[in-house]
Formats: sequence, structure tokens, C-alpha cells
Amino acid sequence: MKRLFLALALVVAAAAIFLGPPLRSAFAGTTEVDITLGRAEMHPTQQALNFMLDAPADEALPTKKKMKLWATYYHMPTVRPSWTSVAAKPLIDRNGNAVSPPLSTEDWCDAAMQGSVWVDDGKKEPTAYMFVDSGGPEQVVCDRYFGDLSSGIKNATRRARFAPFHHPQACDVRTIPLMPFRTIAVDRQRIRMGTVVYVPTLRGKTFWSNGEFYTHDGYLIASDTGGAIEGGHIDMFVEDAKVDPLPEIVRSNARGTFDAYVVDKDHPMAVALHDAADEVCKDSDRPGRKRKKASSI
Repeated sequence: MKRLFLALALVVAAAAIFLGPPLRSAFAGTTEVDITLGRAEMHPTQQALNFMLDAPADEALPTKKKMKLWATYYHMPTVRPSWTSVAAKPLIDRNGNAVSPPLSTEDWCDAAMQGSVWVDDGKKEPTAYMFVDSGGPEQVVCDRYFGDLSSGIKNATRRARFAPFHHPQACDVRTIPLMPFRTIAVDRQRIRMGTVVYVPTLRGKTFWSNGEFYTHDGYLIASDTGGAIEGGHIDMFVEDAKVDPLPEIVRSNARGTFDAYVVDKDHPMAVALHDAADEVCKDSDRPGRKRKKASSI
């Protein structure tokens, strides 16, 4: 009996040795399947939000829409009210009403130059204010802060008027929200509001925003203005002014020009950028004015 069991054990062992690999291969072929999933294409709106829009084809950049521009940058400074200074002035709205606490001359002029400002009284949430036009009465003379800027610019800043806003990107007072490294302030006599501009030399430049590095796709959107913006001067909105953003482009010098092209409003990349602006504001409980949707191609 012991010999019989020993013989059976040897037969089973031999079968495992000689038949094991073929059997494992056979079963492996039926239980393991290699699946390759293609990378899903990102929606154009998400591409716009992540600075990943495609470059326009050469034929989409006609020479007649080519401009020479130069750039500065602006941010939203945070200032404190000046309750004791007799020279302090509040920001006023289009109707001439005070809409902010009194600000020192320097802070008032900084608000007029930057175009937007946070005012923090230390008691409640800071309130933000945005430049709306320079049609008010002369209020504060800022000439000593503005150096060699033209007399026209200096005169405009003295008459700056503002509107308060509450949405972080100003969706409650703007047709197009403030978008860092997208929004540019322009001379409305030169570039219409809502115009999408493509800057070839901006494409591929890296920058830091909201805790992440991005590579710029070259598209900007004209959705702001300011008393100091004239002609081919644009002012790019950034998160802060701790470092010079995109120094190859933003040289803050009228001699540091670059080529830019107006992108047709119906071009897919322009439509995507406007849709991205709508996406930024869609959850706002104080939505801005509705824009007329451009038709896509």
C-alpha cells in the first residue's frame, strides 16, 4: 500500500512539472486582458481655464489685424482707511456718491492707477472696488506719484470713479470676470471690450498662479480699462506684484513692444475663452450682465 501511494505521488509531481507551465499559460491567456484606454480630449472650456488652447492657424492671423503693443501689469492692492487725515478722500461712484471709507492720497492714487483695490477696515470683510470711468469731478491730484506719464493720464486719474463688488473675480459688476494672466486693461479707443488677442511671443512662457505653474497659450482678453491706459499700452491683471510676471513680455516700457493679433470673435479659441469666463461666474449668486454668445464654427 505504501508503494502504491508513493507511485501516485510521483505521478502527480511529474504532471505538475511537465504540464504546469502549459496549463498556466493557457489559463493566463483567458484571465488576463491588456486594455489600453485612449486619453480623453479636454473640453475647450477647460483648455481655456488651464491655458491650454491651441495656437491659431497662420491664416487666422491676418496682417490687417496685427498690432504693436507694450505691457505693464496690475494687481489689487489692499489698503486701510485713513480716518484722521484731512486730505483723505473716499472713492466715488458714477453718481458722485462716496462708496468707500476715506483713503490717504497715496492709497487713493494707487487705486486710481491699479484700477481696483481692496479696502480693509479691520472690522469686517474687506470690500473691493473697481475703476469704472474717469468722468467724475477732479478729486485728488496724483501727479507726484505718476512721474513722466502724460498730462492726459494724470488728468484722468484725478477724476476716477469706482464701483464696489463682492464676487472674488468681480462677476457681480463685470461682463467678463477678472482672470489673472488673461485679463488685460486696454484703451477702448484702440481695442474693443471683449476682444481676444493672441500674442505669439507669449505662448510657451511659464508663470506661477494660484499655487501652480502654467505654460501660457498666448491668448488674452480685453475686459478692463484704466485712466493710465492709452494707445498700444495694455495692462495685464496678475495675482500680486511680489515678482515681475512674464518679464520677456511685460517690460513696463513703451519701447518693449511685441506683435499681437486680434482673434475673430467667432474663432473657436475666442469662443472657448469667453465660455471659460462664463464658467468662472456661473455659480455666482450675483451674476454679471449677460453677454451675447458668439456662434461657434
